[in-house]
Parts: sequence; C-alpha cells; structure tokens
Amino acid sequence: MKKSILMLILAILLSLPATLLAAGGSKDTIVYAAYADIKDWDPSVAASMEVVMLSSVYETLTVYDTYGAKNVKPGLATSWSTSDDGLIWTFNLRKGVKFHDGTPFNASTVKYSIERTKKMKKGTSYILGAIGKLSVVDSYTVQVHLKNPAPMDIILSSQYAAYIFSPTAATRGTEWFMQGNAAGTGPYMVDSWEKSQQTVLKKNDNYWGGWNKKHFKRVVIKVVLEKSTQVQMIKSGEADFASLAPVDSLPALRKSPGVEVLTPKSWKNSSFLINTKKFPTNNLKIRKALQYAWDYSAVVKSIYNGLATVAEGPVPKNIWGHNPNLPKVDFNLEKAKQLIAESGIPKSQLKLSMAYIATSQEYENCAQLLQANLSRIGVQLELKGGPWGTIWKNAKNVETAPNLQSMTWWPSYPTPNDWLVGLFRTEEKAVFNLSHYSNKKVDALIDEGVKMEGVDRDASIAAYQKAQQMIVDDAPAIFYADLSARIVKRKSIMGYKNDPAYGIFFYKLYRQ
Repeated sequence: MKKSILMLILAILLSLPATLLAAGGSKDTIVYAAYADIKDWDPSVAASMEVVMLSSVYETLTVYDTYGAKNVKPGLATSWSTSDDGLIWTFNLRKGVKFHDGTPFNASTVKYSIERTKKMKKGTSYILGAIGKLSVVDSYTVQVHLKNPAPMDIILSSQYAAYIFSPTAATRGTEWFMQGNAAGTGPYMVDSWEKSQQTVLKKNDNYWGGWNKKHFKRVVIKVVLEKSTQVQMIKSGEADFASLAPVDSLPALRKSPGVEVLTPKSWKNSSFLINTKKFPTNNLKIRKALQYAWDYSAVVKSIYNGLATVAEGPVPKNIWGHNPNLPKVDFNLEKAKQLIAESGIPKSQLKLSMAYIATSQEYENCAQLLQANLSRIGVQLELKGGPWGTIWKNAKNVETAPNLQSMTWWPSYPTPNDWLVGLFRTEEKAVFNLSHYSNKKVDALIDEGVKMEGVDRDASIAAYQKAQQMIVDDAPAIFYADLSARIVKRKSIMGYKNDPAYGIFFYKLYRQ
C-alpha cells in the first residue's frame, strides 16, 4: 500500500513542469514574477520590461556601476580611450569570448551590432545619434567615430540599444528573434519561452566570467499579471522577486517571514501623457485644466503611501540637469473649471479617455481619483485599463490613442536627454512620444543639450533646462511622481544591490 502511494506521488511529481519543481528555495533556480511578458525579443528594438531578460543574455562594451569608485567598468571591452577632440573612441575588446550560437566575438561583431541598431531606428536607438561610423582596427580593437563629442563610455553601457549580439543570428531577422530566440555572450542562454507564461534561462557553460557553486544555474521569469498572486508567491517562496507588489501590501510584506522590502530612491518617474493632437486635449487650456484637476498631494501620500514625491517637470529631481525653477502646479478645481471655460469648448464635448496598465494598482487608483475630480466640474473621463502591449500599440496612433496615457520612465543611461528625447522630441512615427507632442524650438534645445553633453556640461544643462521650461509651458503631460523603487524579494537572495534604474543582474545573485 505504501509503495503504491509513493509511486503515485512520484508519478505526479514527474508530471509537473520542471520550473515548478525548481521554485521555492532551490539553490540552482531563481524565480522572478514579472508583470508583463517580453514584448520585443530583438535586442535592437527592445526598450521596456525586456531588460529583465536582456541584461542576463546579452552584454555591453562597458558596464555602468552606480556605486563604484569609477562608474564605468569593463564589460566586453577591457579598456578604452578617446582622442583629444573627443571625436574618436577606441575600445580594446575581450578575447576568447563566444556568442551562445558559437560565433566568435570580435571587433566585426561590435561594428555589426551597433550599426544594425542605429540603422533600424527603433526602441531607444536615438542614444547612438552622435555616432558617425565604426571602424575595425584589428580583430580586437574597434573605433567609434563621432559627429560631435559624446560620453560613449557611458552610452555604450546602456541597458537598451547597446547590446552586442551574434551577426549569424541577427541576419535571420527580427522575426527569428520574435520566436523567443536570442544569441548574446551573457551568463545565461534562453532555454525556452512559453508566450504569456514564462521565459526560462539556463547557465551558459562557456561564459567568460566563469562560474562558482553560488551562481544560479536557471532563471525563471514567470508572467504573473495578478498583483495579489505576486504577493502570495513571494510570501510562500514560490517567487524570489515580485515586480508588482502594490504599495498597500508592503507593510504586511515587511512583517512576512523570509521577505525583504527595499524602497531606495530611484531615477524613475511617473506621468500621464496628454495627447496634444486629439480633441479636446489638443487645446492647451484643457491640458492645463487637467493638470490643476490632479490632486498631487493625495496621490503621493495616499496612493503611493509616501513612496514618491511630487514631480517637478519631466526630469526627476535627482538627475543632473533637472530644472529646479519650474512653476509649481497645485490641485485647484476652481482654476481647472476657469480654464475649461476659457477654452471655449462646451462641456457636452468634454469626453476624455484615459489608458493605463491595469496590473498597476497605483495607476488605477490615480485614474479613478482624476475621474472623480473631473466629474465634479462636469468633465467625463472614460477609464481604459489593459496590458501594456495593447495600450502602447493603440497610443502610437493618434486615431486609436486615448487623451491620457500612463507612463513610467527610467533612463537607458543616466542623462536628462533620455526623458527629453524619448518622450518629448518630435517623432515622425510615435514610439514613446505618446503625447504626440511637437515643438521645433524644444527639439533644437534638446539637440543642443545632447551635442554639448560631452563638451560643456554647463551649456548642456542650460539647454536642457530651457527645454524643460518650454515643455511644462506646453503641458503635454501631468507630471506627478518621482518614485522610490519597490524591491520585494526573499531574504535568502543575496548579492542584490539597490540600483536607481538598472535591471536585476541574476548572475550576481545567490541563495544563502
């Protein structure tokens, strides 16, 4: 009888998915509960949640270390130098490295990767704008020739648009990547991808950085859309990281055995982008009225439970180049009502729509609060919660875009131009400028700031601050929160360093 029961249990266990067996405190496997699936597998295109996978599968020439004595450290490049005029950067490359598909890493693969990403003009490829051309000096030396001086050592450490990948794989095209394929040099390789379910990474036995007994051999990135499910998974130990624990769950999580909650300052900020091309938010008075209808204090104190401060413009207050002299907008429904009257648009036509990622409790609560405030002054607001991929696709097209669109931004690398270029510079086809905002004077100021970053930091700051002032005057967004990070993890996971923007590097982690 006992033997039969044991055989039955064994049969059940063997039928379970390997990832399930591996979860819950395994020394070999770490589980990350993600609020969204990987949308873009192509490393030249990806620019969102994909970083959780990208940073473990691909590598960059340099590595940005927020806490190091020197912020920029060697990656696939072992050393680098720049010419006196700042226009030529020379990178000496690591030898003996191979991509996951067996293709040797060398100067030609660096040239191919960067040129392909720049040519495709997708994702955050704008960070490569200063590059004129790349030249191969020898097998392990590559030169980057610039149109104007730029901090290429930092730019090429970016968590987006700077990854080096196998040309052998990339020649198969974006379609090949989009099937869940990858070919980097990183410590992990893609083992499997079940769309909308999970991505499993496995140890790259030939990783140049080497392995010891502490390293995780497998990484499971599990798609968990329900906030409450993520909370239960982190409590039970089924997940080691929860990416979407609501702020109101944090007090209880802090008391939960085996759980650690970290809330450091970050480079992330949240806004609701206002569509400047769609009626009736194409009217400046209406956009400004929306800003005054936002209860900033209530949002940061009650909805974010103090894990945010009221934003001051598009760039977070702790990023260099932020403009500290921008005019402050306070919650004032009477002012909002006055602006609506001045707009000349009848209240019968003031029917607005607002899209947000439905898996975020904070977005949902903010949207409901604005809806209630607007109803007090006779403005209808339709709320459209949904998955990021869907609302992003809709927001890119003015015809299908809402009047307001949720946006939380973090930089590819620490510079104000990432916010200004990414969100507010004119785009012929919208990527992240989901307010569809266009101001040629702002574009010129942003371009000047970018051009001067590598030459004259003060001049760059001056240009960026003028651009921020003009953006605020044009009201293409409700700038409402500079965020603290929310890191919810199991206490047994060691090696994690709080980082203001960069992703989780699974290779550095281990279980105690």
